[in-house]
Amino acid sequence: MQKAVLVTGASSGIGLDTVRALVNHAFFVIATVRKSEDEIRLNNLFGGKVKVIKIDLANLTEIEKLPEILKQDFDITVLHGLVNNAGIALAAPFQLQDFSEVQSMIQINLLSLMKVTQVLIPMLKRDSRIINISSVSGKSAMPFLAVYAASKHALEGFSEALRKELMLLEIKVIVVGPGSIKTPIWQKAFEVIKDKYSHTIFAEPFSRFIKFALNEEKNALDVNVVSALIIEALTAKNPKFRYAPIPRKFINWYLPKIIPAIIFNRMTARALGLLPNNKKNL
Repeated sequence: MQKAVLVTGASSGIGLDTVRALVNHAFFVIATVRKSEDEIRLNNLFGGKVKVIKIDLANLTEIEKLPEILKQDFDITVLHGLVNNAGIALAAPFQLQDFSEVQSMIQINLLSLMKVTQVLIPMLKRDSRIINISSVSGKSAMPFLAVYAASKHALEGFSEALRKELMLLEIKVIVVGPGSIKTPIWQKAFEVIKDKYSHTIFAEPFSRFIKFALNEEKNALDVNVVSALIIEALTAKNPKFRYAPIPRKFINWYLPKIIPAIIFNRMTARALGLLPNNKKNL
């Protein structure tokens, strides 16, 4: 009998490639999407091998119906895996950021994820896996990503605590925290906001940040690197607590941990033009 795995945010990027990988590994795959066109596209793409649920994860009432949908529509009463992938990323100087964006990121990246997890835990059995897709921003934080980093830092803490709680039920909780991955998430975000702060004090630093982020994309890992680790997390007898697929890992992961924070913060601020004029050469 095929093991059932539910993937949220499956319309593109990591979610979509995870669905592909799961199908190739003969899992019974349930994928959630927000838009009707994405539901149609996934049904056409996978030819009925994937069960697609159209759901607005910002709506907690809709999330509460997930167990009933799985049981009634797909005859699924037990899940082997839950891959909490749905998320949004919106960069901005926090001081000037629309608070609706703050609410959206905290809602989707954290609260909705927690609600999905809570309602589906009763469907998870011994050796089932919860895989939470975090980010390198769950362990460190760049300027202009304050809210995104906050949501991912909170996700890391939630995962750590839940991992200990669910030891009682022998359910494993695993975090996958990628660095730069070749997905549409940042291109979409930057296209919308690249000129939004051009008449503010943050114009030059924010422009530098976007250039830095787009340059990082040149070194980004292929999305299948992440989906391969998700498959490992779902199938390994003793998966790691946390996987960190990060390009240029020494620079992007180890170096910030080695350098004293006061020095690393100043290096980052200088590179982005965030130091006051009289301190730039210090």
